[in-house]
Amino acid sequence: MDTKTFILGLLMSRNLSGYDIKKTFTMSFSYFSGLSYGSIYPALKKMESEELITMSIKVQENAPNKKIYTITDKGRDVFVESLKKPVKEDKMRSGFLSKLFFFSEIHKEERVELARQYQNVVKEKEENLKSVNETARRTGDAFQLINYEFGLRFFSDLSKNIIDTIEKLENIEE
Repeated sequence: MDTKTFILGLLMSRNLSGYDIKKTFTMSFSYFSGLSYGSIYPALKKMESEELITMSIKVQENAPNKKIYTITDKGRDVFVESLKKPVKEDKMRSGFLSKLFFFSEIHKEERVELARQYQNVVKEKEENLKSVNETARRTGDAFQLINYEFGLRFFSDLSKNIIDTIEKLENIEE
């Protein structure tokens, strides 16, 4: 899913500020989407020029004014049509797997340490997901919960794969 479709999807249910969109992205999408956090504001500007969204200013006392984004009818149509398109094959990219392929070029201790570091990164992602469990279950619809639970299983399985890989790396004789 591209940034435009992601933002339109969020705006289908309510108007949001750029900050709210970034927060939702960080909490809900960053672990699986491949979208760039920095692409949100440029996409908002372009979508406004394409008349997919509108922007209004919410005046606030004792705080900076907020830009509030609202989806247009055209934006709704574009979003729904994008959901109906077939899903293309996922392209998995993994810096760890790319390095693992060439691990014969470094010492055993370095291999194991890099794998452990990666395991820590994955564990942190898993813990971040678990930390929003209550919020996800309270605010998510049935499809968002399925997505959330998929993410939990994904990182749990990935963690198990890394543990298995570390064990294999430790058992390789040099």
